[in-house]
Formats: sequence, C-alpha cells, structure tokens
Amino acid sequence: MRSPRFWLGLAVSLLFLGLLLWRVDLQETMRSLREANYWFVILGVPGYFVGVALRAARWRILLSPLRPLAVRRLFPVVVVGYMANNLLPVRLGELVRSYYLGQREGVSKSAALATILVERVVDGVVLLFVLVALSLVLPVTGLVTGVARSMSLPWPLLVSAIVAPFVLVLGVMVIMAYDPPRALALTGLLVRPLPARLKARLLGLAEMFIAGLGVLRYPRRIPLLILLSLLVWLAEGTMYYLVGLSFGLESPLGGLASMAAAMLAVEATSNLGAAFPSSQGSIGPFELFTVATLVVLGVQREAAVAYAVVLHVALLVPVTLLGMLYLWMGKESLVQLVRLGSSGDSAEQPSRAGEAPCP
Repeated sequence: MRSPRFWLGLAVSLLFLGLLLWRVDLQETMRSLREANYWFVILGVPGYFVGVALRAARWRILLSPLRPLAVRRLFPVVVVGYMANNLLPVRLGELVRSYYLGQREGVSKSAALATILVERVVDGVVLLFVLVALSLVLPVTGLVTGVARSMSLPWPLLVSAIVAPFVLVLGVMVIMAYDPPRALALTGLLVRPLPARLKARLLGLAEMFIAGLGVLRYPRRIPLLILLSLLVWLAEGTMYYLVGLSFGLESPLGGLASMAAAMLAVEATSNLGAAFPSSQGSIGPFELFTVATLVVLGVQREAAVAYAVVLHVALLVPVTLLGMLYLWMGKESLVQLVRLGSSGDSAEQPSRAGEAPCP
C-alpha cells in the first residue's frame, strides 16, 4: 500500500466506478442480480479456460525463436500472470509472467516481456477487426458514437485513443525486429548520458527485448497468431454469451443470434477500453465500457450494470484462484515474484533469437 502504483490503480477504479454508477437505480440493479440464473455463469467457466489454453498455445509460437516450450509448461505461467494482473495495478502481472517464465524455463525476462507486448498488440488488432466485421450485422458506427456519448467524449477522440497506441507500438516493434543493429544504436544514443555500468545493463536488456520480437521476422507465423487470437476471443466470448443468458439479455438484444453478435461487440469494446495500464483487474474501466456498449445496443442500464459486475467476477475469480493454487503448489509467493521481477532481470543468459528453429 506504500506504492504509488497501488493508489494510482485505486484512483482509476474509483473514477470509472463513479462514472458507472452515476444515474443508476441501485435497487433495480440488485433486483436484476437476485433474479439471474447463475447456472449459466458456471457453465461459462470451462470455455474461459479453453481460451487460456489457446493463449498458451499462441505464446508458444511467440517464444519459439527463443526456445521451444510445450503448451502444458506455459499454461501455468499464463494463469499466474493473469492472476497477478487481477491483483496488482498497472498490469504488473505482465512483469510477473515474464519473470516467472524466466525462473521456470531459463528464458530472458526482457525477451519474454517483448513477446507479451506482441501478444497484447495482436489482441488489440484482432479485436478492432472483430468490431469492423460486426459492422455487417450491428450498427457499429452508432455503437462507437453511442459509447463515446455515454462517456461524455467526442467519438473521434475515443477512437483515436484506442487505435493509435496499437498502430504506433506495432510499427515500432516491426522496425526493431527487422533492424536490430539500428534499434540498438538508437538505444545507445538514448542511454549515452548514463553511468557506464547502468548503460551497459540497459543495452543488454534492450538486446534481449529485441530478441523477444524475433517472431515478427517470420511473416508466415503471423496468420497463425491471428487465427489463434480469434479462437481465444471466441472461446472467452462463450462466457459473455452465457452470462447474458443468465440475465435474459436475449430479449432486449433481439434474440439468441443477435445476442451472439452483441456479446462479441461487448467483448471487443470492454477489452479494448480496459487494455491500458490502470487498476487491478481493470476494475472500473471494464464495467464502464461493458455497460456503455449494452446500453447503446438497447439493454436497460441497471440490467447492464448487473451483467457487467457478474461477468467481471466470473472472468477474474476462477483464474485468480487457479493461479494461487499453482503458486502454492510451487511453494512460491506473488510478493516474491513482484519484488524479484521489479528489482532484477532473471535468466539473462538465454539463447539468442534464431538459435532455436521456429517449429
């Protein structure tokens, strides 16, 4: 609690929750919560973990230029990383995941962190593609303007804030992956004023980070990454759909088929809106974007709030409990992982990109 990051995350959560609950009838929200059929929520948990397994399979491809690893070895690392993201602010779980992988498999933390960044950017691009595809069956333009209006933001500003970072980061990563010497030379210029020891360490970390972008030099792997990402979001979307059934949202959304398209839109907007470093588990931003999307699509605000709360609990709690179980079985602690991951780099003697063939 002494960390500024904790209070920053808490402030972000409170701000978004305040925006969420503004003009909401809490009694009507509680009524929706009481009347929901929670068996559908339980049925959605296996689909979510299928998505986690697919994330591990995708990460295997991203890590393949560094070291070939089995999906069964990566699955616990992914779960622990998501657990940490749910408990720590500003996405410190990404740092925990990269350190945990280095501790278990001897992969450079910096290189692993680079692959996680690629993963996040691919997710963002795929979700944007999903929204464009949904324009064939949903009024996406009206959806975007409606969400922006409900958040009191101009829609061009909202779209720019979501799209620009993904495009910028992806462009920088591709340039770094294809021209490592120039990227390292630029890094050297940036760190030149620093003391020699610190400069050498930062250059070493930059070299490992660029090695982690190695998969971008294999263009044939990109379609597979995109396909796996689509499957990830479709699997996780089953949770969105089943929680929607538990609240009877098929009626205001125009039937079961229309609700399926609407739930994909909710999944895309809620995850894009909560993609940037903020509060623990994106609590606040996730709910706000979920509710704003559902309200624009025709769901009563109080029912949308109840849906968003239950959905987020269903997405956070099972993976967090499983992550804690993995740490307990390995006799490790989250506090230790955060401290070691923040204070020093682990396993910085990895194989360089290209030593292991891309399987």
